[in-house]
Amino acid sequence: MNALHQGAIEVGRIAILLAALTATAVSLPASQDFDALVTPFVEAHCVKCHGEKKQKGDIRLDILDRDFSQGENAILWQDVSDVLITGDMPPEEEVRPPMGDVSQIIKAIDTELRSAAASMNERGRIAIRRLSHSALDSTVKDLLGIDLLLSQNLPADPDLEGFNSLAVTLDANPEMVLKLQNNANTIAKLAIASGEDVREKRSYSIGTIGHGHNVEERREFVTTSSSRDRKHTMWPKDFFVPQDGLYRIRVDGFARDYRTDLEEQGIEYTYLRENYEQSLKKRDRKPNDEPRLVSIIAIQASEARHMDAASVPGRRVGYFYIGNEMDSQYVDVRLNKGENIMVHYAAAAILNQSPIAVVEGEERLVADLLHVKSITVSGPEIESWPPPARQQLLGASNTVPDNLEERIGDFLFRAFRRPVPENTLQKFNLLYQTGLDQGLTEEESMGNVIEGVLTSPRFLFNYDKGDGEDVWALASRLSYFLWNSMPDNTLMQLAVNGQLQKPRVLRKQTARMLKDPKAQRFIQDFTAQWLGLKDIELMRPDPKLYEDYDPLLEALMRQESETFFQEVLEKNLPITSFLDSDFITINERLANHYQIEGVDGSEFRRVALPKDNPRGGLLGQASILKITSNGTRTSPVVRGVWILENILGDPPSPPPADVMPIEPDVRGTKTIFDMLSRHREIETCADCHRSIDPWGFGLEHFDAIGVYRSQYRNGQSVYAKGSVPNGSFDGIADMKRVLLNRSDQFARALTEKLFTYALGHPLSFQERLIADDIAKANSQKGGGFKDLIIAICESPLFRGEIQSTQVAQN
Repeated sequence: MNALHQGAIEVGRIAILLAALTATAVSLPASQDFDALVTPFVEAHCVKCHGEKKQKGDIRLDILDRDFSQGENAILWQDVSDVLITGDMPPEEEVRPPMGDVSQIIKAIDTELRSAAASMNERGRIAIRRLSHSALDSTVKDLLGIDLLLSQNLPADPDLEGFNSLAVTLDANPEMVLKLQNNANTIAKLAIASGEDVREKRSYSIGTIGHGHNVEERREFVTTSSSRDRKHTMWPKDFFVPQDGLYRIRVDGFARDYRTDLEEQGIEYTYLRENYEQSLKKRDRKPNDEPRLVSIIAIQASEARHMDAASVPGRRVGYFYIGNEMDSQYVDVRLNKGENIMVHYAAAAILNQSPIAVVEGEERLVADLLHVKSITVSGPEIESWPPPARQQLLGASNTVPDNLEERIGDFLFRAFRRPVPENTLQKFNLLYQTGLDQGLTEEESMGNVIEGVLTSPRFLFNYDKGDGEDVWALASRLSYFLWNSMPDNTLMQLAVNGQLQKPRVLRKQTARMLKDPKAQRFIQDFTAQWLGLKDIELMRPDPKLYEDYDPLLEALMRQESETFFQEVLEKNLPITSFLDSDFITINERLANHYQIEGVDGSEFRRVALPKDNPRGGLLGQASILKITSNGTRTSPVVRGVWILENILGDPPSPPPADVMPIEPDVRGTKTIFDMLSRHREIETCADCHRSIDPWGFGLEHFDAIGVYRSQYRNGQSVYAKGSVPNGSFDGIADMKRVLLNRSDQFARALTEKLFTYALGHPLSFQERLIADDIAKANSQKGGGFKDLIIAICESPLFRGEIQSTQVAQN
């Protein structure tokens, strides 16, 4: 049983969460009625595959302990109930028990689980949780009003079951602490700075735009093609980044193929290099109405000078598309002190030499060209000047305020997100005074205070025992759930007044926070983990097979999923919209990718779909289809696992260690269905792949970058059929109907994912019961996605007020 396999894995993973439960629980064996009902059912329908002679998935049910007070037993019995509910077990080829018998077993297990949950008062929540990298950075921005990364170069946050923000994985090892201290030192100096405003907006045009060889300056435009080195790039002369931060790069110009223009006008041209005439003809020429890709490369300012053919060692920090008519496009990029930027025409053909031709007796660049009128650099992004932290702690003027201790106390209260003990306050006051005594300026000494705050455990960790009386923990729990950052003044004031725990107030605050622009952080962070969008840069598609794929299209894929999630949330649409919808949220570039007409411009917008379009819902989105493929072809196994894990909440067990990977068919003579046939032939593989592969094959009409297809590259027809318990399908439309029939299962899975993200730990069996009840209630009321999130935030589980009766009575 796939769910049972995962149950066994979960036991090891979340043992730390169950320790408190199992250590304090009173023995609670199952009732005699439970034994009398379940034992014959297990003997009749389960022991053949999960008994003394055979234990598929290492699961043995004939001797599974009936003591539900033991956490691992309860989880396994809960998984038994889950696979019975979904119809995944017993297998279809076995004798199926009457539905009435199955319903009785499900009800009996649920009764015992609730009885066990009612007897346990311990919550099992880890009381301390380090802020994830993204939460650290958001908190720094909200606390200091300056957009700098405290997570810069830190070791990656560990991943567990798709999440990288769980308490059990977020430690603070010595390597991380050392790098974090260096980052905090840099940020503190910039956050407390005074003097002349470092924020600038500089524009560069003809004469102030530097460039390499064979770049034309004609009238008011600087025109370039593309090459393998820096000869065909341009940069703002004499610019250097004054300090680390976020900068906006704006380019005014257009891009089009000059050959097309000349040919349409009947003007002849001859390349100076004879081989270019032939080599360029072999390349696919883009129509002039197709947007072009431009990249921004960060380089050391000393390298922004004319050189003949030196390659650029810089880093690509941003991309944008530019059209064939005069327009302004911008991209926000992170730059380091002392850097400059180069504009590279990434969409043009990469050439060894310049495509210079004679046109009406004049030498001109003749190819796909970028014409730039101006380059504007704005930044760094700082909320105000002097920076907000400087104004709060030392004031906006050069005169040091009299109430420094009060100012430091207020700053610590905000930074630590709860009242500060007197001895801690005195330590930071002493830190400031010691700096002055050692000859530091007020600014330098206060910088030490900020650095100390950013490296303090009280800043880096949220302390949360799940105690309903700890209103400060509730404020942080709410803000890091919905904003991935610290509570604002409104939440803190409600905590001070003792109002925040009230369900009515909590409901109102949840609605307010979801309307705030900072809710975009929740959208980005949760989808990154739930949907796996954080991994979209992995397994880049082979450029020879997928010529239209580029880094910006990749970014737009992710943005589509985020904007779709936002649309479902803001409009409070049914959560089944994630399974299928009559609309998508795209811009022009994605519309072209999906072969949808009538969408112009770079802005994302809601676009209605005709009934026969396969794109509605998550499963038609290129981001999901890309991250579940490899660089050359689709992977039904990976896609099937993704659906089981993220849509149905039924992750399969890992493959046995001795199973060899499938050999690729380099000749292209086999279909993917044929290549995966060995999964159905090997006994150790067949059971799991019976539940995995059908879901993956349902998506086979989409290639590795999400383009719809009816045939593979070898000309063979796409195989997109699948058969699962209680349903079969042929193609994505049929599969969506099967998934919609499992909408209750999806609702439970999504609600459990949201709770896991909000609480920072995988759910215990008690917590799963509560989450499942909330999902069921929301579905029965016809509630939307926003309603579900509000119900989560006002629930006793989220508030930290789990009462035994509240579990048992449902």
